[in-house]
Amino acid sequence: MAERLIEFNFAGNSFTFRANLPEDEIEAILKYLEEKKQRLNGQKKLSPLKQAVLMLLEVASDLVKLEKEHRLLSEKIGREAIRLRETIDRELECLGCA
Repeated sequence: MAERLIEFNFAGNSFTFRANLPEDEIEAILKYLEEKKQRLNGQKKLSPLKQAVLMLLEVASDLVKLEKEHRLLSEKIGREAIRLRETIDRELECLGCA
């Protein structure tokens, strides 16, 4: 995977950065940032710095929500794994009793 220069325009400024990620991840990131940027279009009276901070807060909010969802799903999978193991153990015991 080759390093690539990426350009992103925000609040009248052009930002260029290097990324060593698969093309699909880069495209997903840029799409995500564009969607966040579009939500700020109604906030043009805010300074570029305030727009950037608002966008950063929205991204952080998304991250916190996803982390919570991940934790809850991991806990659910753990409970299901225990339940399945107990069911299999009971069935194996039954097979040994017959």
